[in-house]
Amino acid sequence: MSLNRKHTLLLSIFCTLLFLCTPGHSDEIAADGIAATVGDEIILLSDVHARMEITMQQLAANPARTKPPAPKEVENRALQDLIDDILVKQQAKEMQIETTDQEVDAAITNMAQQNNMDKETFRQALEAQGTSMEQYKVTIRSDLLKFKVMNMRVRSRVNITDDKAREFYNTQVRDVRRSAEFEGAHILLRIPSAARAIEVAKLREKAVALTKRIKEGASFEELAMTESEDTVTAKFGGHLGKRMPGEIPNALDAVFLDMEPGEIVGPIKSSAGFHILKLVSREDIGVKPFSEVKHIIVGQLTQREMERQQELWLKELRKKTFINIRI
Repeated sequence: MSLNRKHTLLLSIFCTLLFLCTPGHSDEIAADGIAATVGDEIILLSDVHARMEITMQQLAANPARTKPPAPKEVENRALQDLIDDILVKQQAKEMQIETTDQEVDAAITNMAQQNNMDKETFRQALEAQGTSMEQYKVTIRSDLLKFKVMNMRVRSRVNITDDKAREFYNTQVRDVRRSAEFEGAHILLRIPSAARAIEVAKLREKAVALTKRIKEGASFEELAMTESEDTVTAKFGGHLGKRMPGEIPNALDAVFLDMEPGEIVGPIKSSAGFHILKLVSREDIGVKPFSEVKHIIVGQLTQREMERQQELWLKELRKKTFINIRI
């Protein structure tokens, strides 16, 4: 074989491989344009424009928003979403996770039912917002796949404890409770002015033991009469009378503000000693007790933390993947 024929053959093989290994083929890309590469996958400009078009249609169908985002902002968001989609799909492939047609159909049926519509009415509502059913199916499939991957990769990072939920609840209701009258009670174990550290520790141990006994069923009022060293309130079962927030020492006032009627908290240390507190009652100001809204708060906090962890996880994936943005 002559040198020229060898050169022609090698060139032909190289061009063929280049054509086959390029997603969408070279002529399609040349006519379109590359917006970004994510690993060995390509995002075309037409992909970005299609995602932008859906976003713009949704914004146009939502007149509540007074100032629409700038086109460049929409373009950047569309591109970032497409990059995230590819990263998730790559993870799904690695984890051998798929989304079936049945799951997509079930999700759409469920969404229609939540909006009190049948499928045909739901389809018409989508089209009124500028989205076809086929486009919506693509979005749902992507969202379901993302949910599956995130649930396996991210869910274990999220743990909303009762304490976290209670603290969130308290921050929401404190301002309202500051205007409500309450009745509290306490048991006081005084710390002598010259008490040594070991004596303070023993008093605290006694307060812990008394708190445990009350929570296990012992009468707060009876123990207040026999154990409390507040001579003014002990004979009344530790009752402090009806008060407004701010009328008792701050160390106790702040704790009472976060308590529910009947709740026992202690020991709380103040300048006087160790206190065991009981909230007897609070004026009804229309605030639902924590026990009634706990499941809602846990759900909200879980969703918020899931979204935060998803962002962190996607940032981790971006660091591991070669991403070249060309627009």
